[in-house]
Amino acid sequence: MLRCRLYPCEDKWLKAFNEQQALRNLKKKVSEVDKPSTNYLSILNDSFSSCGTDPTPSAYSFIIKYLSHRRFFSHLHVLLDHLEKVERFEVPERIFVSLIQHYGKLGLLQDAIDVFYRIPKFRCTPSVFSLNRLLSVLCEKEEGLILVRDVLMNTLEMRIRLEPSTFRILIGALCRNGKVSSAVELLNLMQLDERTPNSRMYSQVLKSLCEHGKINEVMDFLEVMQNAGFVPDISDFNSVIDVLVREGRGDHAYSILTKMKLAGKRPDITSYNSVLNGFVLANDFLKVEELFDEILLMGLVPNVSTYDTYIASLCTRGYFDRACRMVGCMEKAGCKPEATTFNVLVSGYAKAGKIEKARAVMNEMLQKGFSWNAQTYESIIDGLIRKCEIVEAYELLMEMLGKNFAPQASTFKLVACNLCRKDRLSEALRVLNEMLDRSIFPDATLWEALLVGYRSNQLRTPVDFNIILGS
Repeated sequence: MLRCRLYPCEDKWLKAFNEQQALRNLKKKVSEVDKPSTNYLSILNDSFSSCGTDPTPSAYSFIIKYLSHRRFFSHLHVLLDHLEKVERFEVPERIFVSLIQHYGKLGLLQDAIDVFYRIPKFRCTPSVFSLNRLLSVLCEKEEGLILVRDVLMNTLEMRIRLEPSTFRILIGALCRNGKVSSAVELLNLMQLDERTPNSRMYSQVLKSLCEHGKINEVMDFLEVMQNAGFVPDISDFNSVIDVLVREGRGDHAYSILTKMKLAGKRPDITSYNSVLNGFVLANDFLKVEELFDEILLMGLVPNVSTYDTYIASLCTRGYFDRACRMVGCMEKAGCKPEATTFNVLVSGYAKAGKIEKARAVMNEMLQKGFSWNAQTYESIIDGLIRKCEIVEAYELLMEMLGKNFAPQASTFKLVACNLCRKDRLSEALRVLNEMLDRSIFPDATLWEALLVGYRSNQLRTPVDFNIILGS
């Protein structure tokens, strides 16, 4: 009697053993052939029939992945047709999800869509799982975005209920592509459809508005987000601060620091650095001093960016002794000055016409192991132009180019125009050649300076004339 009761278990164990053996045989045979001309459907059937069993979903999953990764699409289509029309088991949805993802990686977006629509024919009920994978694939590429609308319309006919995860994918795609107004509409649609947006969705939209939207849209949405019961995180607040600083609204940026504290968020040094920069740009140096003191009172540790911004404000006011002492304070506080710090001093001295002081700082940079970079050269060149030391500015520009630094178009123009005014047309033409070699084209002001210089010098050589005409 006991032996009879064990028979069903033995049959089940034997069936599982045979299926595992058949799958091993299948993998072995496939690895031995690996040719486009191979009949993979025949190998699949033979591997299982030789073990006295039928192909399993796992076997089909393996062979589908194998064929898709090797791009044996003709064999893949044959296999899918056989799976649809001959087999009778319910095909797991994960097989199609994997296939959709692979088609997406290859850029075969229409094939991915076709597989999704075909899922019900395999005795499988498509769910939001496969829908989300398809949407993720489509939203990764610009050409896929235009296909999303039709997929969503057909999804309604397939009776797949959209979930918050679906909206998150769509909102993320809209934000990445700068279509923020559509993302806001989708948030509103979620609420109408009794779906509750989460904080991540609001954060995505807020940051996208900070990048692509107008300042009033940013501030309005910040209020909407807070009214919905979501507290922006520090990075969200910092994005808003950056927008306000860009718009020249330093006072409003500072008010965000207050809002952060009221919301239970402690502003970090990045928050303060942005507001500090806003006050410097506005030349509101009283508030610069007050904010720098507040940073210390808050127990925050100033970083290089904090010191650089503060030192720049001191240089703008002509407080160079204080600026230099602040560099010493940095070192004592354990914040080692960087090349950017010395460049701030170089720029400050150069703008004030203190070229020798600027050169002294440049030498100090070298002594401390820092190399001059493009910003260093451009700062001193600007200072030399201000002092009407045009030839020296030209020589530094050539030195800069020799070190493979890329000057800004404005630097080229500044040097070339001033060379023309000093009747140094041959040097100006060399600067022009350097510009054209880098696909930087002169504006009307530079062309006019070159032509005026050409006439005043009565320079008529064909080569130079062709250069001036830009041929």
